Amino acid sequence: MYSKSELNLINNQFEYIKKYCIYIGNIPAEVSKTDLIAKFSVFGEISNLYMKSFIQFCDVKPAVVRYRLMKSVKESSSLHNSRYIQSVLIVLPLDSSYNNYFLPYNTCVVVYTYNKFGMVDFYQKFSKLGDIHAMKKATNVMVYISFVSERAARTILDTKPTDIHINVQTINHVTRNINVCLIDFEKECTSNTAIKLTLLYNRSIGIFGLPSNFTEAKLHDEFSRYGRIEKNRLVYDSTGHSKQYGFVYYEKHLSAQAAKQEMDRSDHTGRKIAYLGFK
Repeated sequence: MYSKSELNLINNQFEYIKKYCIYIGNIPAEVSKTDLIAKFSVFGEISNLYMKSFIQFCDVKPAVVRYRLMKSVKESSSLHNSRYIQSVLIVLPLDSSYNNYFLPYNTCVVVYTYNKFGMVDFYQKFSKLGDIHAMKKATNVMVYISFVSERAARTILDTKPTDIHINVQTINHVTRNINVCLIDFEKECTSNTAIKLTLLYNRSIGIFGLPSNFTEAKLHDEFSRYGRIEKNRLVYDSTGHSKQYGFVYYEKHLSAQAAKQEMDRSDHTGRKIAYLGFK
C-alpha cells in the first residue's frame, strides 16, 4: 500500500508524463510487445510500454507507449486509423479527449468494408439483427455499431454475417473492437497505480559490450546486489555465439535505477549500461 503523499507524487508525475504517451487501440491479439516496439520505435525512442494482454470476448487489445520526446507523440499519431494486420489502429495522445470514441464495450462491434457506404443503408441492414443504440463512422471503410443488448452484438460476432451487404462482398469482416471502450481504459490508466508505475518507471537495463565469454550466471551475480532480479538473459546469434549484450529485469524500478546509476560507465565492468524501458 502507498501512503497518501506517495500516491500524490505518483499522480503528479503521471499527469506530467501523459504528454509523452500515446494510446494505441485495436491491436490484434497475436501482436506482441516486441512487435509493437518495432512498429512504433520508428517515431522515436520508447521509454516504457504498457499493454493490456487480454480482455474477455475481445480479439484485440489496447496499449500505452511512453516516448522520450514529445515530437514522437505527434509523429506516431499519423498512424491513427491506419491498417495494421487485420485491424485499423486508433492512435491518440494519451491526454486527448476520447469523447468521440465512447461506446458501451459489451454491446459494440466494428465493421470494416471494402467500399464507401451510406449510413442509412447500413443502419437498415444491421437493425434487422437487433435494436441499434448508436453508430459512429470512423473512416470511409470503418464504422462502430452499438446495439441495445449484448445479445445482438454477440449474434453479429458469432455469425459473421457476410450475407449482410450493400453490394456483393462489401463487408470484409465483423469483429469486436477494444476501441469502443477507450474511455474505460483511459479511466483505468488514470486510476490504476500499477499501470502508472509501469509507465513512470523502467524495471530493466541493457548491458552492451560484454566479453564474448560472459555468462548469464555472471550477469546475474554482477547485478543482483542492487535488488532481486526477475529474470536476466544474454542474446546469442543463430550459431550460438554471444552478441555481447544482455538484459536484466528487476522486480522493482528502484533496483534498476540504482544499477544504472552505479554501473553506467563504471570501471567495475568497463562496459556502458543503457536504460531500456521495454518491460
